[in-house]
Amino acid sequence: MEGLVFGIEFLNSTMAVAGLLVLLAVALGGILFGYIADEEAKGRRIDWLEEPLATGWERKPVKKVTLLKAA
Repeated sequence: MEGLVFGIEFLNSTMAVAGLLVLLAVALGGILFGYIADEEAKGRRIDWLEEPLATGWERKPVKKVTLLKAA
């Protein structure tokens, strides 16, 4: 019987710590996204956010494409 009680107490503390970590991650994400939104509202670019996508490939000019009608 005592083993069951100790097991439940361990589970409750584990769930509490996991819930705290999830809430902390949500709060930090909200702060980060709020900062990004404020900077974009001011018209500033956040380079570390856009750099990997902006320099990933070169843009080549597209030749004129003629569309054909289906039969």
